[in-house]
Amino acid sequence: MDLKASIDQRIERCLPKISEEPRIIHKAMRYCVFPGGKRIRPIIVLEACKACGGKDKDALTAACAVELIHTYSLIHDDLPSMDDDDFRRGKPSCHKKFGEANAILAGDALLTLAFNILAADLEPKTAVKIIKELSEAAGTHGMVGGQVLDLATSSLPGRGTDPEGIPSRKGRGINYLKTARIFEAAAKIGAMAAGASGKKIKAMAGFGINFGMAFQLADDIADKDGLGFTDALSARREANRLIGKAKESLEIFGPRADGLAKIADLLLT
Repeated sequence: MDLKASIDQRIERCLPKISEEPRIIHKAMRYCVFPGGKRIRPIIVLEACKACGGKDKDALTAACAVELIHTYSLIHDDLPSMDDDDFRRGKPSCHKKFGEANAILAGDALLTLAFNILAADLEPKTAVKIIKELSEAAGTHGMVGGQVLDLATSSLPGRGTDPEGIPSRKGRGINYLKTARIFEAAAKIGAMAAGASGKKIKAMAGFGINFGMAFQLADDIADKDGLGFTDALSARREANRLIGKAKESLEIFGPRADGLAKIADLLLT
């Protein structure tokens, strides 16, 4: 079974069944989780665990928790008060299908479920470390903070042309907080699940940050959102540089990190 299939199978088991009450929320949760995208964030969790000498089973629950949080963020991003998108992955977004209130609650439920499965399935000491890392990455010093800064730029001229120009309280820009922070957490969590040393966890953080920043640039290039030819060329050069740095962070892991290196290379193609 490939990694995506393993992740989907595990998520299927942890989600409430549609037959359980309240049915409308459980249906909305499943509607948004399946069929999913490439599952790149949870796959990074599993590959990071493998690079640190662990096995898929050690990190599968953590990988699923990351995907549940990612899906929650997409539901809320699509809301009229946020990015106001009517479609997600080729079908009506959650609020268009189930109503705005149910979409908010479905997102809340997925976020809560993510921490529930971590607390229920992991050894307590490991669970505490992973819950701390993931909650920080999803909160105001991570994804939520990035969304706040993104919303703050909506009234400014040239929105989208220099997203790193508005720093957070810690001096981090929107691209780091909204996108790269979760990738950083995914890589670190995989290492934590394998019981890796502090040095290896730090190396995984370096991979996740640089990969995440490159991921956002690649997304901007693909969307051509506010990017002219010169800007797109500059963004591609920067993405290449960041992928190079991400792969440098993997050197201490040797061949065990080949899966992560392959993911990094695929991003640029």
